[in-house]
Amino acid sequence: MNHPENPAFARTITGEKRSAKVEARVTDTLKFDLQRMCHDLGMTESDFIDRLVQVRVYGLEHVQSMERKRIEMVCGLSGEGRES
Repeated sequence: MNHPENPAFARTITGEKRSAKVEARVTDTLKFDLQRMCHDLGMTESDFIDRLVQVRVYGLEHVQSMERKRIEMVCGLSGEGRES
């Protein structure tokens, strides 16, 4: 079974493998609140922080555009990934 924190299966919205780590020391209260927020959103902490950093570094519009392209490919709405 795939574990959500296993880098062998972790991919970003750009399709790149997520293998690098970013770490920070936080208070116990902040960690608990982050866990609760992630749980409420149905995301792992890793996915939440990845998305947060992507938006901060690349901008909201770019991240939304990449996610939209990914969904279109999954649904067969783009030319990519279709069999001829």
